[in-house]
Amino acid sequence: MTTTFLRLLAHDDKAAALAEAVAALREGGGHADVFNVDPASFAQIPGSPMAYWVGEKLKQVFIEFETLETTERTVRVGLQTSDDFRFLRAWWEVHPLNIFTEREADSSLAFQEQNVQDKWWCTHAKGGHSTLYFSDFDLLINWKNNGSELKSWLGSLYGGTHWSKSIRNLEYYFLPGLTFIRRARKFSPIPMPKYTIINVRGTSIYTKSDQINRELGLMFSKPFDFLIKIMLGRFEFPQFDGGTISKTPVPDLDNPEGVRLGELALACVALKRDLDRVNETSHVFHLPALLHMTGATLTARAAAWEAHIAASEAQLAANQREIDELAFQLYGIAGEDRQAIEAGSGSQGSAADDEPNDEDDTDTDLASPPTDHTSLVTALISYLVGCAFGRFDVRYATGERPTPLLPDPFAPLPACSPGMLIGSDGLPLREGPAGYPLAFPVHGILVDDPDHRDDLVRRVRAALDLIFDRDAEAIEQEICQVLAIHDLRDYFRRPGKGGFWDDHLKRYAKSRRKAPIYWLLQSPKRTYALWLYLHRLDSDTLSKALVSYVEPRLRLEEERLATLRTAKGSATGRDLRQAERNIERQEALLSDIRELRDRLDRAVRHYLAPDLNDGVVLTIAPLHELVPWKEAKHYWEELLAGKYAWSSIGKQLRTQGLVDSR
Repeated sequence: MTTTFLRLLAHDDKAAALAEAVAALREGGGHADVFNVDPASFAQIPGSPMAYWVGEKLKQVFIEFETLETTERTVRVGLQTSDDFRFLRAWWEVHPLNIFTEREADSSLAFQEQNVQDKWWCTHAKGGHSTLYFSDFDLLINWKNNGSELKSWLGSLYGGTHWSKSIRNLEYYFLPGLTFIRRARKFSPIPMPKYTIINVRGTSIYTKSDQINRELGLMFSKPFDFLIKIMLGRFEFPQFDGGTISKTPVPDLDNPEGVRLGELALACVALKRDLDRVNETSHVFHLPALLHMTGATLTARAAAWEAHIAASEAQLAANQREIDELAFQLYGIAGEDRQAIEAGSGSQGSAADDEPNDEDDTDTDLASPPTDHTSLVTALISYLVGCAFGRFDVRYATGERPTPLLPDPFAPLPACSPGMLIGSDGLPLREGPAGYPLAFPVHGILVDDPDHRDDLVRRVRAALDLIFDRDAEAIEQEICQVLAIHDLRDYFRRPGKGGFWDDHLKRYAKSRRKAPIYWLLQSPKRTYALWLYLHRLDSDTLSKALVSYVEPRLRLEEERLATLRTAKGSATGRDLRQAERNIERQEALLSDIRELRDRLDRAVRHYLAPDLNDGVVLTIAPLHELVPWKEAKHYWEELLAGKYAWSSIGKQLRTQGLVDSR
């Protein structure tokens, strides 16, 4: 028995559309918005959604092909920490020595049966932001000793060994697979590397290694996306759940079409990874965009980068068209059914469909790398600062070293990106290797002091000179023009919008974690400042900054004040008034530097040993009087109130009796 359905979702004036459809019915004619369907046919689709607008051939696809969930494929969710602040970190936030990599794996045993002893952190898939084809993994999870601390914490919440309520599917941890976010315009999984621990939000698909590329290509296709949305009954930002994904029909891929799907999938991933090589916080970072391209000026390089993006996107679009064509062939979808899918999922939405509002799962499918000159120039300066601290290997920028090859997208992620200055062990070098062309401070301290050899601007200019040679001065002038600044020092001194510190905070904030790695310690009136590099931080760093930089500068300025006062004694008239103004300015400068000295001295006297495993916001908290960042003061007050007792710094404060015990 057939039932008549009217579909008016595509019409703005639904009353008029309804009247037109009813009139057509009365006249006995057909109408595009009228469907006569036997409701029993809905049972062909898992969940029996009221997909009355779906053709019979398309419904039969769900019967004709096997589902994704088989003995060779499965969909699984992972763990929930119940305290992400404690157990998750941005991957650049902790010291690379404490990140688990393939070097630590024992090939003779399945990794999930081993203990991660001195290595705290493993790659974590938590959904979050995603792009089509490829996305980097920003987060690490504390899995030291097989997650003993996390299990103990969850046990305290649920009792005994009931941590298993939140840590699910352990047998699938550390295996390569595909992972996807829950809310997006289009279902688009991404490669998930080996040794990744999945989250309850980072639902993942596991399959045979010789099929994974082919199945990834199929899942990139419009038909696969459409079939999922039929089951969900929602087409605008649906919530992709594992149960529905597991029921999606999958055609046979052991054929030339399947092989080609795998090739196209890898090609799309490679194109997107190549664009991500200019992203400083990516595991595949090599060089910033303006050094990735060539040109006599930054404007020319920016234009070349924009053309490179356009060419990549054009190739991705061509690949996507071929992927869709192959998927239509494999599913046997043609005619009106194909036209319905080609028309786009958005036209199949419902009135309830809207933008996602989940804080963790948001969609940026169509996002492209930045092309505006300001963003490109600030990324270049950030790279130069990294070279000045010895974080990045400037030899890639000069061409002395060739562009590093990227590994398979399912290979374990490294502890350091390929553009960093690293040794044969893949870990950072504290000193430049023999013949390295750029000096940098091994203790990780630079200063805002034009007369000092460790002046930040001087070190940045040294990198600029090395990279651009005779064009360096013109490039620096172009940088200043783009950023509308008088000179580079102005950019580094400005703590708010339009300054390096503010840009750095934004650049190093991902996945709801704020984790700057270059710390600005600035005097109240910004006349003097220190810059600290997080990964060189140790128990003596603040003392070195005080004794080797601030106090010598203070003595120098005191000597200058004494000289000015001596000169004033013999001055008269106009020269006397000028001498008095000079003394007044010098006294103000001294007062400002003394205040910085006093604040730094108070931080030193706390005798708090930094532990990068605590995370940036807790590690920087004792410097709240020195850094122009309200987060530092906020977390300092919370530490003193007794929060974060699990952290190293929290334990030290409690030992020293600084925690409020009330």
